[in-house]
Amino acid sequence: MAFALPSSLVSICDKSFIKPSSLTPSTLRFHKLSFIDQSLSNMYIPCAFFYPKVQQRLEDSKNSDELSHIAHLLQTSLSQTLVSYYPYAGKLKDNATVDCNDMGAEFLSVRIKCSMSEILDHPHASLAESIVLPKDLPWANNCEGGNLLVVQVSKFDCGGIAISVCFSHKIGDGCSLLNFLNDWSSVTRDHTTTTLVPSPRFVGDSVFSTQKYGSLITPQILSDLNQCVQKRLIFPTDKLDALRAKVAEESGVKNPTRAEVVSALLFKCATKASSSMLPSKLVHFLNIRTMIKPRLPRNAIGNLSSIFSIEATNMQDMELPTLVRNLRKEVEVAYKKDQVEQNELILEVVESMREGKLPFENMDGYENVYTCSNLCKYPYYTVDFGWGRPERVCLGNGPSKNAFFLKDYKAGQGV
Repeated sequence: MAFALPSSLVSICDKSFIKPSSLTPSTLRFHKLSFIDQSLSNMYIPCAFFYPKVQQRLEDSKNSDELSHIAHLLQTSLSQTLVSYYPYAGKLKDNATVDCNDMGAEFLSVRIKCSMSEILDHPHASLAESIVLPKDLPWANNCEGGNLLVVQVSKFDCGGIAISVCFSHKIGDGCSLLNFLNDWSSVTRDHTTTTLVPSPRFVGDSVFSTQKYGSLITPQILSDLNQCVQKRLIFPTDKLDALRAKVAEESGVKNPTRAEVVSALLFKCATKASSSMLPSKLVHFLNIRTMIKPRLPRNAIGNLSSIFSIEATNMQDMELPTLVRNLRKEVEVAYKKDQVEQNELILEVVESMREGKLPFENMDGYENVYTCSNLCKYPYYTVDFGWGRPERVCLGNGPSKNAFFLKDYKAGQGV
């Protein structure tokens, strides 16, 4: 059953554009996008952080408008952070280039006329949480114009706030988003002291050059929110540990990871529930920063990804120990590959173009193709703007059907 919160709960108090606190040098005016960057639409990666009962700092206690104070604090630190993250203050010139013209990031200040607990404890919490995301932006294909970064701070009646970010996937991936959030929150948190200037490394097209396959005039990987339904499944630490131990014994895989076990289980259940069950494929995205030689640092900004996959053509393939064993095998194969010259994501895009279809669309004739992005061990719950760790971190609905996102539970080793 469809669900939506009444729009009357939300009132926009202010909308502004935050420019970098100093101009971007002319030598950095144009940021070249890699082949993988070019394959993606300018869809927004949406992420939101809920902080309960935010209190004004002592030195600002005389400020009567708490939302204005919080917004000003975040805007000032965002302006400083954008000096280092200058492409996100720019505009797409074409599908291959960002014009780093200091246009700025969009910033919204919003009041939400309910308590935070009403959202977090709602029976449809995964949908209710979307109230703190900028309207109509999460995962949208904004290929022409528009800001490459949109931020919203939402103030609840109870005193809690939510900080949400819509971050252009055209320039960076989930790891890039985490780098930005950690740097921005650090600048915000330490605004009264001398803060180290963030030093992200924008790799541009230096890793995945377009020289081999040519530039892409239009994106190939698009979001499709049509008929998307989002659900949150929680795998508590104790239950997941028990399942991992059982799978290890039955599969012979030593220390199966949380991602291996959970993604295999989701794949099995989703495939069995579908009307056309087999053959099916599960595609895992890989962060390849540490797989490239020489290794890239964690602060490398870009879409530095590849994929690996497993298939199921019969009922025996769908047994959980078999799926986990096959996942481990494919991970080991991926680590032996040259992830620049043998990048499976690039090869999928090239092959799809040759066949005149979209990537991951009926791959090799498979009835169902599921994708999985593993964000476990990405410390989103450590993002602290000065009000402690978030009560909850959520993603927006999307970007397409049959997509799994795995992330750490707030505490312990759950998913």
